[in-house]
Amino acid sequence: MIKKLCLYTTIAVFAVNCTSVKTAANKSTYLKFLDEYIFPNNVLFKGKEIGGLSGIDAYKDSYFFVCDDSKSPRFYTADIVIENKKIDTVIFKSMSHLKKNNTFVENYFFDLESLLYQSANNSFILSSEGNIKNKQDPSVIEVDKEGNFIKSYQIPEYFKANSKYKPRHNGLFEGLAISYDKKGFWVGTELPLESDGSEPVFSEKYSPARITYYNWNDTLPKKQFIYQLDKMDKKPKGTFSVNGLTDMLALSTDKMLVLERSYSSGWGKESNGLRIYEIDPLNSTNTLETLNLSEEKIATVPKKLVFDLEDIRLQLKHRSIDNIEGICYGPPLSNGHKTILLISDNNFNTLDPQVNQFLLFEIIN
Repeated sequence: MIKKLCLYTTIAVFAVNCTSVKTAANKSTYLKFLDEYIFPNNVLFKGKEIGGLSGIDAYKDSYFFVCDDSKSPRFYTADIVIENKKIDTVIFKSMSHLKKNNTFVENYFFDLESLLYQSANNSFILSSEGNIKNKQDPSVIEVDKEGNFIKSYQIPEYFKANSKYKPRHNGLFEGLAISYDKKGFWVGTELPLESDGSEPVFSEKYSPARITYYNWNDTLPKKQFIYQLDKMDKKPKGTFSVNGLTDMLALSTDKMLVLERSYSSGWGKESNGLRIYEIDPLNSTNTLETLNLSEEKIATVPKKLVFDLEDIRLQLKHRSIDNIEGICYGPPLSNGHKTILLISDNNFNTLDPQVNQFLLFEIIN
C-alpha cells in the first residue's frame, strides 16, 4: 500500500464483535465482514460450467452475473439466499448467451467483464475488454434479457485497439456502476492507457484509470474522471503481477466505492489482494477530452481506504482472498442496514487454485 500520498487520508481501525471493520477517518462509510460462501468449481448449468463470474448486479430479489468466457459470452440470473447475516446458498435459475444475430455482435470480440440491469427497459448493459493484441476494440452494449443486441455506446478514440494512445491488453472496460440518481452509468478501465501512465509497479507512479459516464438513452459519453491505482505490494515469485480497478458501486451522489484487485504470481493462496476505496465523483476534473493524461498531469480523484481484505484473511475458509471482480448491493438486514456482496472470477481454475468466492458485508452508518 502507498504509505504516504497527498490523495490519501490516515486510516483508523475499529473492532466490532471481534470482526474487522475499517474506515477512513472523518467519514461515514464503515464495512463489517459478515460471511463467506464458496460455490463449487466444475458445476455445469445447461451444459456450461459456472465460473468466470466477473460482474454482479441485483434487482429486488434477483441477482445477475456475467461470465467472461470469450468463447461463449453469457450471463446468468440467480437467487442468493441470505439468512441471519449468512449466505445459505446460491441457486442459478437461467442463462442467456450473447446472440450473434447482429452485424455489430458478429464483428466484435467479447471478453465480458461487468453487467448492469436496467429495470426501465428490462435490459442489461454489458462491458467488454475486447482483444487489444488482436486489434479488436472494447465495447459497451445493451442487450435484452435473452441476449439480443439492442445498441452499442460510442467510445472515445483513445480506447480503441489501433489508437496511438495504446490501450493495454486486458486493461480496459472492467467495471460498471449505475449512477446514484439512476439517470446513467459509469464504466471504468482496469489499467491506464500506455500514453496516460504506468501500470502499477513497486514504486509510486502516475497510474490513472479512466472512469467514464453515459446517460442510459444517449450513446455518447458525457464526462469522465481519473482514479489513481495503488502501487504493487508484493513482488511476484513468478513472472506476472497486476493491480487494477475491477468494479464500482455508487453509494450516494458524492460517494462511490471502487474495488482494487492485485495479483502477484507464485504466492499461492496469498497471491491476490483486494482493497475497497471510497471516492467522490463530484470532486474531480472532467478528463473526457484530455487525450494524454501523462502530459497534462491532471489530478486524480481523492480516495480513502474503506476496507482491506487482508485484515480478514485468517477468517476466510481457505485463508485465501480470491480474484474479486464484482460488487453489488445485497439485501437489507433486519436492523435496517444495507449490505454489499463481492464475487470472484475463478478463471475457470486455470491459475493458482481458485474458487467462486462470495463475500457479504454490512454497511454501518
